[in-house]
Amino acid sequence: MKIRENIATVLMAAYLIAGSLVSLLRVHIPVVTNLLPLVALVAGILFILGSVQLTRSAGVLFLAVWLILKGLTPFLYVPIPYFGFGVDIIAILAGLFLILRK
Repeated sequence: MKIRENIATVLMAAYLIAGSLVSLLRVHIPVVTNLLPLVALVAGILFILGSVQLTRSAGVLFLAVWLILKGLTPFLYVPIPYFGFGVDIIAILAGLFLILRK
């Protein structure tokens, strides 16, 4: 549905803006710090639900996977070797596919 994709886009934008501001300003606001992963997780799930029916775009799919992984990261207490590296590769693929519109 278009509504799911629009909500996902707004949540993704909020996640990116708030996360960047917190990082750039070097502030620690517990509510924001705890809420950001949940926003990323919900946005990723909504993108997955929307992309299956609408776009079928590899870029959107990689973006959704990246958001879900970024949302789950604070809750994973089991160390996974190269997890951060893998998430970064997924982000690069998402960006490339979105630019190429594949």
